[in-house]
Formats: sequence, structure tokens, C-alpha cells
Amino acid sequence: MSETLARVVRIEGDTAWVEVQAPSSCGACGGRGCGSTTVFGQLFHGRETAYPVNNAIAAAVGDTVVVAVEDGMLLRSALRAYGLPLLLLLSGAVIGMAVGGELWAMAGAVAGLILAAWQMRRAGASRPSIVRQGDAEHFSCSSSQAR
Repeated sequence: MSETLARVVRIEGDTAWVEVQAPSSCGACGGRGCGSTTVFGQLFHGRETAYPVNNAIAAAVGDTVVVAVEDGMLLRSALRAYGLPLLLLLSGAVIGMAVGGELWAMAGAVAGLILAAWQMRRAGASRPSIVRQGDAEHFSCSSSQAR
């Protein structure tokens, strides 16, 4: 699991909206190749905006927390968002072409995209979760565990 520090800015039911506190040049680990900054840099794009996460510990607004993302979640999300629609679009087009020509290929491609959208909505998106209260002094990104 990759982890990063964040500050809770809003609570909505079981969802907390957090702002990621990306230390400059990974001040938490002194630039020793911290896995959390690369993963969360890709996930959160380094902007200071709020992101929804699962609030598993009932954190309150203003709390500094540790947010974790499962290993492989980014790859699975990218495959679900890009690979599944492409696969179903191409499959629908090939099946449609085999059935009756170009018009059927276009209809099959559209049907494949609709099926992909339905499947993505049904499956839902996995989100990062708050795993514990945290502060920079007790956060170790080199081991992804609290000291």
C-alpha cells in the first residue's frame, strides 16, 4: 500500500474530502525514492484541490490523516477506464462487421461502448481510504508504515 499525508477539508457521510500535503522534494523521507510521492503525484496531479476518499476512521474536518491506495489500483483503474471500452468497442465492431457490413459494425461499436459504460458504472470506482491519523513526524514514506 502507498500512503501520503492529507488534511480533511470537508465531510459528506462516509466520504471525506482531503487536500494532499505533498512535501517539497519529499521532505518526509529526504528524497530517498519515496513510493508515495510518485503514486500520489500521478493520482492527485500535484494540485491543491480536494479529493474524495473513504473515511474509514471517522476523521473530522481539519485533521491531518494518512491516506492509502492499494497497490495496483492505478493500473486497474486505467485498464477499466481505457482498456475495457476499447476492447468492447473493437469487439462490437468486429462482430457487427461479421454479421452484416459497415452499418452493423458501427452499431456494434456503439453497443460495445454502451456496454462498457454500463459495466464501469456497475463496478464502481475504488477510492483511496483514510487509514489513520498522521503527522509528518510519524510518517515514513520509505516503508509506507508508521514508525
